[in-house]
Amino acid sequence: MQYIKISHLKPGMRLARPIYNRQGVMLYERGTRLTPPGISGIQNFGLWGIYILEPAEPVPPLSKEEIEMERFLTVSTFRLKDSLDLLVNGMASKDILLLSQMILRTFGSLDHKINFLKSLRSHEDYVYKHCLNTAILAAMMVGRLRYPYADQLAIVCAALLHDAGLLLVPEEIMEKGEKLMSLDERRLIRGYLEKGYQMLHPDYNENGLPELTLQIVGQMTRLEHNVNVPLPKNINWKDGTHVLHTASMFDQMTSMSPDKEPMSEICAVRFLQEHRQYYPAKYVTVLTQCIHVLPSGCCVDFANGQKGIVIEENQKDFSQPVIILFSDNRLLDFSNTTMQKAMHIVDVMKTMDVRLKADHETFKKYKSDARTREISRRYFEKRMQLAAAGRL
Repeated sequence: MQYIKISHLKPGMRLARPIYNRQGVMLYERGTRLTPPGISGIQNFGLWGIYILEPAEPVPPLSKEEIEMERFLTVSTFRLKDSLDLLVNGMASKDILLLSQMILRTFGSLDHKINFLKSLRSHEDYVYKHCLNTAILAAMMVGRLRYPYADQLAIVCAALLHDAGLLLVPEEIMEKGEKLMSLDERRLIRGYLEKGYQMLHPDYNENGLPELTLQIVGQMTRLEHNVNVPLPKNINWKDGTHVLHTASMFDQMTSMSPDKEPMSEICAVRFLQEHRQYYPAKYVTVLTQCIHVLPSGCCVDFANGQKGIVIEENQKDFSQPVIILFSDNRLLDFSNTTMQKAMHIVDVMKTMDVRLKADHETFKKYKSDARTREISRRYFEKRMQLAAAGRL
């Protein structure tokens, strides 16, 4: 699946995700092949880009809940964009609170885990999609933490606003990607995040935001976002800041972007668990209670080179599923401590294609024997004779 800018669409490309308009009405179903009139119509929808299947890629399965989430994400992304654009242009936005309330109604009281969709992002829409996904994760987390509703609303509001300052960063810096940015450019981005906080006018709060929202966004601007730099000890970090920090980092690591490969959910969670001084265990644990990390049907790689498929997810501890090995159909129950010591899950499988891959240089290293070459010559001549006679 690829993210293709609207200007680069071509007839014959197939849609990987459904397309909705700003009101949430489905305009194109998954698997639809684009036509010149269809491309012209899509260009008028105000989209930045769409998701296209590879030429031989099948249409991936999506549950009704996932399809509804696609619709919700599309509508809410446009809505958040309108609000943040108003703030960037120095105007008040009253829709942030309303959008936060809608997110809480939809995700704050879920009684089951969800497959959290990895949305493809471009430089143009990264901030909107990241803030929205972080807000959804935060809504699920604060619901399970049973915070008072006022605090839940304030935390979700903060999630929608915490990276607004990135919209002020010059495009040439953002397009570099995090790995290629210099130390000075990173400092510059922190300065823009602080400007984003000041856009909210925390002194007189003309947007009518909860006080806790302003406090959390202010604290987020003081984070280094570098696990090698200890958290400042002179700050009384809010619980909501820990929720937001954990949700934001998880989304950053697992999202697909033009300049980096996404990390799997299990690797992202392990990273958070390894840096408890930055991401307290309480909040990482509640995150794993909200989303599927190793769901049934997920294929995994083991440290010893074995591969297997999850047939039963462990609802209490994602790291203890029941797995069947591909090699000998052996059943592995990771709730057994002995099994945990014997086998280690490294990651989910990146692809189900386990065929050996060889390029032309590899083939040049191997030569057939004389008998094989003679059989191949006779086979080729016979095919040429049949073709000439019109029998092929």
